[in-house]
Amino acid sequence: MTNLLNTGTGAADSAGADPSVTTRRARPGGGRRNLPRGAAADAVLVGVFAFLLTAAFSWVPSVWYDEAATVISATRTWPELWRMIGTVDVVHAAYYAGMHLWFDLVGYSPLTLRLPSAVATGLAAGGTVVLGRTLGGRRLGLLAGIAFCLFPRVTWMGAEGRSFALGTALAVALTLVFLAAWTRGSRSVAVRARWWAGYAVLAVVATLVFSFLAFLVVAHGVTALWALASVRRVRGPAAGDGAADAAARADRLPAVRGVYGWAAAALVSGLACVPFAIVAANQSGQVDWIDPVSARTWHAMFVTQLFPRAYGFATVAWALIVLGLIVLVLAAYGRWRRPAPAHGALRSGPAPLPSLASVAVPFLIVPTVLLITVSVLIDPLFSPRYLTFTAPGAALLLAVGIDALGGDGPDGKTTGPDGRSAQHHRRTVSAGVALVALAALSAPQIVAQRQPEAKQESSWAEVAELIATERAEEPPGTVEAVIFGPVRRHPGASSRVIQYSYPDAFEGLQDFALKTPAVRTGALWEETYRVRDSLDRLDPDTDVVWLVTSNRQDWRPGITERLAPLGFTLDEEWNPTNVNVLRFRR
Repeated sequence: MTNLLNTGTGAADSAGADPSVTTRRARPGGGRRNLPRGAAADAVLVGVFAFLLTAAFSWVPSVWYDEAATVISATRTWPELWRMIGTVDVVHAAYYAGMHLWFDLVGYSPLTLRLPSAVATGLAAGGTVVLGRTLGGRRLGLLAGIAFCLFPRVTWMGAEGRSFALGTALAVALTLVFLAAWTRGSRSVAVRARWWAGYAVLAVVATLVFSFLAFLVVAHGVTALWALASVRRVRGPAAGDGAADAAARADRLPAVRGVYGWAAAALVSGLACVPFAIVAANQSGQVDWIDPVSARTWHAMFVTQLFPRAYGFATVAWALIVLGLIVLVLAAYGRWRRPAPAHGALRSGPAPLPSLASVAVPFLIVPTVLLITVSVLIDPLFSPRYLTFTAPGAALLLAVGIDALGGDGPDGKTTGPDGRSAQHHRRTVSAGVALVALAALSAPQIVAQRQPEAKQESSWAEVAELIATERAEEPPGTVEAVIFGPVRRHPGASSRVIQYSYPDAFEGLQDFALKTPAVRTGALWEETYRVRDSLDRLDPDTDVVWLVTSNRQDWRPGITERLAPLGFTLDEEWNPTNVNVLRFRR
């Protein structure tokens, strides 16, 4: 019998080692471990499942405001994009550049807009399997990966044309590289330097793609200090014994090197990101919409952050996470036993791995605490979806809770093949029941996320289809124009966001109130004339004028009045959700 967190054996085990430190010894000659049989298959299968789950029907929901920002930015030329990020959205510049390349290859549509997020979600799920297997064995990796796929925030991010899914995949990759670098603590200086340099480079890339991933680097620092403290605590009682002291120093040295390696990599990556941070700080006015931290923040943290609108799922998930934390505490003091898990999937050196607890707990908690602290002390920046990348940490802890449902408690003993078989069956059944329950609780939200108006009640696809259908019935030679009014909930933009999202429906319409197209402003959105000052720009041969406007800021009476002297009367009106569409005919 051995601890859930212990994935190897070595001198520390025989000396009464703290099970919160996972110890692995080098093979003769210091050779690498081969990837365990089935490890890659597990990651690929769960990754494909995550991709299919999130990609399915992702084209159904209408594009909404945030995704329209991706479209209007990523479809600019390179000079236009470079000019824009000098004034706004530098925090999304790397993502926009990647989407620009993607759209050059496949073109833009709502499906191609969201497909990269589904791919990134699959990579994040597969990486979570590898991470769980590395820290706690194959069973834990599979449980964590499958549970991750079912998180409502994960099923949302996989169908969102923004950088949340890519940021989460990078968070998992950065954590795996951190662990790989950490386990090289007994290798040569050159080997250690290469791995920590790779970690620093990936940290810079991750921060440029999603700026709040810088907080994950801090979380890794907490993991490093935790692991170092655990090694010191393991050998503490043996002080005074010369042989034991020598072994203690040998065990501590890789951990000390790991702390220094992380610190150096964090410093280098932090300095490299300083120019980026300065520009981003100067553009902070674009998040003025974020509310200060308040009593509602608790709901945002415990529900919206990872389980939006899924209260049943959130309740069960947090119960399992708390159970997982309790199990890890008991395991650290030898009060919870488990059969030895399979070796982890990470190709590691001889240095001890940090414990599962020391990786998962900071992964989930540290970025959240830091973002709230910044929001309280500096500027409000806390939006729960900005912490989507903490989902893998939550999935690891939840997996420990699921695994504990069918296992031995502090007094449980399993002897003989019959006892081991019974325990394995019990654990398998309980894990299956838990995953089915989570799937059942997640299913309603998955379905809701794939409805036409799932994204902020956006009905833009319906508006575009309506206008395209009606225009197709006009006789050849009809001259048409369009007036775009405000868009609901976003005073900085206009209803042109619908045109940016569904350009085919508006092709050929004269936009006579447009002063400077968005791509030429150096800003995110366009510059316009007031309608009353631009009517003289209307083509005198115009037969039809469309009005697309918000249902809250009602432009209908004013536009009707201003078009009447030009001979236009209201022909027909439609009222999709949050939008008014009117057709005036001369």
